[in-house]
Amino acid sequence: MAESYAQRLIAHVEGLYPTYVREPLDVQWHHGNAAVLVMDPDGAVLGRVFGTDKELGQKCFQVATRKALQVWRTGYHTGRFEELVYAGKLDEGKFGLQRPDLIGWQGGVPLLTPDGRLVAAAFSGFRGIMDVEILERAAQSVGLGIARG
Repeated sequence: MAESYAQRLIAHVEGLYPTYVREPLDVQWHHGNAAVLVMDPDGAVLGRVFGTDKELGQKCFQVATRKALQVWRTGYHTGRFEELVYAGKLDEGKFGLQRPDLIGWQGGVPLLTPDGRLVAAAFSGFRGIMDVEILERAAQSVGLGIARG
């Protein structure tokens, strides 16, 4: 059986993680603990926690889960979706969401398979821009496109 997009994406994130964890700005809050979660188009979910502090790892995984679920529901990057909602350009209710449920932090990224199916990915533990960057770099390595929604 071929590896899923989630398996391949997480494998590439694992390979990139050591480079990112060296950056002091990216480890100041979670001390190198982080998490990645990916939802394949077929509904398979796979995740990975990095680091040794179980409490911080759990917090990162919970945030990554919220980010991935929001991407899965909306098809939009986290952060961008909230900008559009609060600017009155999108109605969160059409996605089955309510404003208290939104997660405005960056790090939830909608990715596309070559045939246009959504792969919802999220990373949590670094600065938001770096959470996005690690996912986008890994996505390019496995042949996934980045949705611009």
